[in-house]
Amino acid sequence: MLITFEGIDASGKTTQMELLSRTLEEKGYQVVNTRQPGGTSIGRRIRQILLNPENVEMVPETEVLLYMADRIQHIKEIIEPALSRGQIVLCDRYHDATMAYQGAGRQLDLGWLTPLQSNLIREPDLTLWFDLSVEASQDRLQKRNENQNVENCRLESEDIVFFNRVRKAYAGFAANEPGRFIRLDAIGEIPEIQRRVESIVLPKLGK
Repeated sequence: MLITFEGIDASGKTTQMELLSRTLEEKGYQVVNTRQPGGTSIGRRIRQILLNPENVEMVPETEVLLYMADRIQHIKEIIEPALSRGQIVLCDRYHDATMAYQGAGRQLDLGWLTPLQSNLIREPDLTLWFDLSVEASQDRLQKRNENQNVENCRLESEDIVFFNRVRKAYAGFAANEPGRFIRLDAIGEIPEIQRRVESIVLPKLGK
């Protein structure tokens, strides 16, 4: 089973993925935790290029193709072998992120990706969307940067209008695919959100 975790920055999706992984392992499942971009050695190099704030000259089409290159490598090297072994794959961001960030955020028509998507991109069995307002996301990022003495990456540095388009795209995905794409309110205590995640995932696994 492939379960993907989506949401704008600082929505808590990575934390919830790690918590779910622990729960599943305690119940006897074999779990692979991974992410996009950067789930493979090649992907980590692509991730450095994509997120480096110095790469301001990168055009949107190049950005899309770098994400797709990372994703295809990741599917072939990590996801498909794990699924064939009967493992559960938890992935921090996946193809929906490209459609939201590069499609809606960059306002690109990504129809030209359809052949690649149809032939090479495996659809997730379940997608959990951690919905957070852009204002709350920006506040969390600011606090993170102050506490960890870091700066926003290239994507995190986009403006509020960009992220509002991304969030709206995610809402559209949830409306169009309610069987796969499930919204969770990302405002709340971590244990409360964790219980909600488990209440969604465990019944689908039969435990």
